[in-house]
Amino acid sequence: MTPTLRRLYLLTMPLAAALLSGQAAPPPPGDITTLSDEFEGDALGPGWALFHDVYGWPNKLKAMDVGQTTKGALSMQPLHSGWVRDLNAPFIFKTVEGDFDVRARVRTRGLNGEVPGGTWSLGGLMARVPNGLKAATWEPRRENWHFITTGVGLEPGKVMTETKGTYNSYSSLKLRPYRSGWIELRMVRVGMALFVLARPDGGSEWEVRDRFYRMESSPMMQVGLIAYTNSPDVPPGPEDPVKENASVNKQAKVDMTFEVD
Repeated sequence: MTPTLRRLYLLTMPLAAALLSGQAAPPPPGDITTLSDEFEGDALGPGWALFHDVYGWPNKLKAMDVGQTTKGALSMQPLHSGWVRDLNAPFIFKTVEGDFDVRARVRTRGLNGEVPGGTWSLGGLMARVPNGLKAATWEPRRENWHFITTGVGLEPGKVMTETKGTYNSYSSLKLRPYRSGWIELRMVRVGMALFVLARPDGGSEWEVRDRFYRMESSPMMQVGLIAYTNSPDVPPGPEDPVKENASVNKQAKVDMTFEVD
C-alpha cells in the first residue's frame, strides 16, 4: 500500500528496513489503516479522543475546527500550555496497538502571520503510553511519551523542529532549524524503537530528526496531534504541575494556530 502523503495516515509497518529504504511493507492481518483521517468534513471523524475529556483535565484549546479556518484541514489554537515533564496540553489521539507509521502534512503559524509569536509555540505528532491516571488520581513522574513538532522554540521568530522524549516525566529535547509553512512529519514505531522524520511539503526524501529507544514495551500507545504555546503575559516561575494542569489561563494573549491537512 502506498498512501497519499497529503493527509494523516496510520498503518502497520513491522520492518525497520522498510523505513530506512523509504518503502512501506504490505500491511499484515489486522492493519490499522482505518484509523486514518483526511479532515475533509466539518467535524472530527469517528474514533478521535480528546485528552482533556478522557482524563478530566480542563480544556486548554482556545478554538478547534475542521474545515472552517482552513478548508480541508484540522485547526487547533492552544491556550498557554506545554507538553513537558509532568505538564499537559491539548492532545487528540487514537489508541494503536503494536507497530505503526503515522504521517501528517502540518503547518504552525501565527494568527496573522507565517510564524507564531512568542516562544515555545509548536504542534505535531505525539505517541504516549497511557498510564490510567485521571485528574482525580494523578501522580507525578508517570508520563512517558515522544513527539516531533514544528514551530517556534526558545528563540522568537526562528522556526524549528522540536523532538522530545519523556521517560517517567523526565523530558529531553532537541531543537533544530527548519523551514516555515507546510511540511510533512512522520513517526514510526518498530518494536521498542521510535523514529521521527520530516521533509519539505511535496519533497521526496525523508530526513530522520531523532530516534528514541523505549525502556518498556507497552503494546498500546495513544497516537495523535498536539499543540501548545507559551504566552508572554505569563511570567516565568517555579513549575507546579498540580496547579498548572488543573487550571487554564484564558486571559493570557497567544498567537498560534496549528493546522493538519
